[in-house]
Amino acid sequence: MADPRDRIQTLKTLHVQAKLDDVGSFQRLTGTLRDLSNELRETYQAAYVGPVRTLIVKLKTGVTPTAEEMALAEAFMVGDAAAYVRVENDFPGWVAELGRLVDVLGALSSSLEPPRLLDALGEVEDAQRVLGDICNYLEEKERIGRFRRTIAAGLDDARAGLLAGLLQQKLDSSND
Repeated sequence: MADPRDRIQTLKTLHVQAKLDDVGSFQRLTGTLRDLSNELRETYQAAYVGPVRTLIVKLKTGVTPTAEEMALAEAFMVGDAAAYVRVENDFPGWVAELGRLVDVLGALSSSLEPPRLLDALGEVEDAQRVLGDICNYLEEKERIGRFRRTIAAGLDDARAGLLAGLLQQKLDSSND
């Protein structure tokens, strides 16, 4: 497994080389960011293989996990979403920007003649981008909420088995 620190250095180098008038120089960041994401996830998962396997055995054999083990399960299953929600600092800005764009489209709607049709199209493109960011953020928050609600309902045999299966799936996916 590659060391994510090396990939971060590559990313920094590519970012410094990027030029505002060269889309390709920014597009070169895409693969590096994708690889960095995979390496960070795999490194995180590898650090918890032992404790997660122990937890899976407990869940399958009916032993009640400790609070620390349940926190580990949460971190392992939805820790990426929790980290994203915790560090994202522009959500209110996205919501405000979407409102601004909808207002601009409302103002443009009184006169949708060329070339204002193209202005409206540009605003819609921007709104779609911002809306995607908003939806991604809210989906990650909901993912965390679903996990927490399920766990808060208590771990009967069925839920313990389900959690053990989900933890095992996540472990298996990190080996692919």
